Amino acid sequence: MKKSKEILELPIISIYDGEQLGRVKGLIINPEKFSVDFFTVEQENWQVSVRAIPFKKIIGIGESAMMVEQSNSVIDLNEIPFINQLINKQVHLIGSQVLTRKGDLLGEISDYFFSDETGQLDTLLINSENKELFFPIENVLSFGKERVIINDSLQEISEQIIKTSAKHESPTDKKAALTAKLIELLKANPLSKDIFSKNGELLFEKGRILNNEDISTLKNEKAKVSIEISLDLKE
Repeated sequence: MKKSKEILELPIISIYDGEQLGRVKGLIINPEKFSVDFFTVEQENWQVSVRAIPFKKIIGIGESAMMVEQSNSVIDLNEIPFINQLINKQVHLIGSQVLTRKGDLLGEISDYFFSDETGQLDTLLINSENKELFFPIENVLSFGKERVIINDSLQEISEQIIKTSAKHESPTDKKAALTAKLIELLKANPLSKDIFSKNGELLFEKGRILNNEDISTLKNEKAKVSIEISLDLKE
């Protein structure tokens, strides 16, 4: 998967001769197929015509460059009227409002993910009440110039967001979430054993319930803490 904003400004390199053909200026969305069909190209040596690369001409999209076979992979938009039709529809996605079929506003699209193998859109990244939500493309009804319409109730949307967010969550994010949960457990339960510093000094005695300052001390010491929790399940 690729994130659209990560593609912008990537140099476009010809495998045939290693020459740079320009940089990625924008992505052209096909609102009927829900796919990225073309990439517009920014070049210094042309002034009037606009050029683009069909997705099928892309050999690979890496972190440092977009690779094509040779220079003729870049075409003049005037040569293919269909591309101009897509451009005239002005489906940019980023900044578009996301509305349910019932008229509820979910937020605005801040970015989106697509397959770097097929160009198919996969997930919308939605800014909703200062939170970023991952929303699967299969629940989208239509794309417009300024709005995206989705076919879900708000409850179903929440369930889909949770599932899709887990798919895009990085190992770093998962570790941070786990660490935060463990800290909450430490602050809510007494220590089951004494904790010592690297130098062997007693930091906290068994039975102590840690506060935020104590947690900071543990972080500075890079201490490893074992948590043992006993739950009374009797009614």
